[in-house]
Parts: sequence; C-alpha cells; structure tokens
Amino acid sequence: MADEKPMLTVQEYIRKEVRLNIVINLVLNAVIVYATMHSLSQLSRWGEDGYGKDLIIGGVILSTILAGIFLNLFRYKRKKNQVIPDGDEGQNLAWLIPYNPWFAVPWMGVLGAIIAVPLLLGLLALFGVTTLSPIAYAAIKGVWSAVLAAFIVRIAILQGLRGQPE
Repeated sequence: MADEKPMLTVQEYIRKEVRLNIVINLVLNAVIVYATMHSLSQLSRWGEDGYGKDLIIGGVILSTILAGIFLNLFRYKRKKNQVIPDGDEGQNLAWLIPYNPWFAVPWMGVLGAIIAVPLLLGLLALFGVTTLSPIAYAAIKGVWSAVLAAFIVRIAILQGLRGQPE
C-alpha cells in the first residue's frame, strides 16, 4: 500500500473545497446572470427586472445547495473515518444550527441569504448605485456568489464534522 495517499487534515479539506467553490461559483453565477439578463439595458434594485429579488432567491438557493452537499458529505466522511476531526469542529455554531440535516440545511440557506443580501445591497446603496448594466451585475453577482460560497462551504463542512449531541 505504498501508493496510498495520506489523509488530509480538516483545515486542508476546508481550504481545498473553499478554493474550488470560489472559482466554480464566480464563473458559473456570472455566466448564468449574463446569459439570462444580457438583453436588458439596465437593472434596477427592485421591480420586474430588479437585481434585489435575484439576489434573495440566488442567496437562498446557493446557500441551501452548498450546505446540503457539504454538510451531508462530511457527515458521511466522518462516519466512515475518512476525515477525523481535530477537536471540537462545528461546536462554535451548535447553538445556532441544528444537528439534524433536514433542519440545518434549509436554515443555513436562509441564514446565508439573510446575511449576504443586505450586505451587498447596503454596499451598493452606500456608493449610490441604483441601476446596473447586465455585465456589471454579472461581475458583481459572480464575486458575491464566490464570497458567499466560501463562507457557506466552510460552515457546512464544520457542521458535517460536528459530533452528535448527547
């Protein structure tokens, strides 16, 4: 068994998955937004063609999907001893996120949107931005999605490694 790879540490797993998801979400979300909205001349914050509701829906969906994938994947890896927690991973947020994945995943989706959407809308309002071109919004949404993915993936991995409550 000389060709067997050494097991990664928890922090190495987190770094690897976060980096990968930053790139995937940056590109994928920017391309999707541009492909669906390139025919519009300007996007307002709210309204029929507004970016506000796109951010809310996108934030919930992105956070929920990533939480579902990584929480369950790392719970499975822990169960099969493919990842061995270094200590008390995931316990810092145990007061906020339930252990049961059926409750934790949608809750993380809602929390991701509740935190990320107002931050971006507030930042845009701070700089006086009310309308965006489709290409500008695609770039902003790509970066925003990448940052959101970095936070959600890290939290979901740690929650997946969390021990079952007594």
